[in-house]
Amino acid sequence: MIRKDYIQRYFDEMAKMLAKILFLKQNNEPEKAEELLNEFATDFLKINLQDLLKTSENNLISTLISKHDFDLIQFKLLEELLFQKFLLRPTDISLRNSTLEVINYIIKNDSDFSVERHQRLQELSN
Repeated sequence: MIRKDYIQRYFDEMAKMLAKILFLKQNNEPEKAEELLNEFATDFLKINLQDLLKTSENNLISTLISKHDFDLIQFKLLEELLFQKFLLRPTDISLRNSTLEVINYIIKNDSDFSVERHQRLQELSN
């Protein structure tokens, strides 16, 4: 489990990374944006995002919990990474399904309601 003093740091770093991603998207550099997403996953979530996406979406949640000891905060960070990656590759059905799986898990297990999360769910479900 992540210690509470690191949670704010994770979200601060996520915000910086998302600003860089937006800049790279605007400059039409999706490869660099994906590389940045992969680096964040490795540095802050201790997962290889490419390897994780090879996992069946049906086993994704159980794999993250059992092999990587993920908690809700880590799932929220992963949701952001997967959604941003999906925006870079909107035709990747497997990525869409994995992102949906993570979002659905968070919705079921988080006591906080997120309008943005539900908007993402609607966008990905269409």
